[in-house]
Amino acid sequence: MFGISGWLEGISDRAALAALLMPLMVAGIAPLSPAGAHVHHSADGSAISWYPRDCCHDGDCHPVLRVQSASGGLLMTTEDGVTLFVNAATSRRPSRDSRWHVCFGAGEDPSVFCVFEPPNS
Repeated sequence: MFGISGWLEGISDRAALAALLMPLMVAGIAPLSPAGAHVHHSADGSAISWYPRDCCHDGDCHPVLRVQSASGGLLMTTEDGVTLFVNAATSRRPSRDSRWHVCFGAGEDPSVFCVFEPPNS
């Protein structure tokens, strides 16, 4: 019977062996590694790395520059100039940096996924 060990004996170059085994090792380890949060860089250059994966999938969370009261909710303008209406019934999570943040999808009528509210707001 010709097994893996017999096949490996035929490979004399360690670099070739490593090149063959590395993708298998990476494929085995990757599912065990925890998924990190999305990192967003603010206009002031600071990094925001605490956005959770359950609402920030692909860079859809943004710091809010301005919050205005509106009938039935809030108007939020992000640092990059997008203004969204956030319904008063939208659940809010605590912000980790005492600033407002909003996570939303793309499109003409973007859906709000998450809102992060500073304490005492």
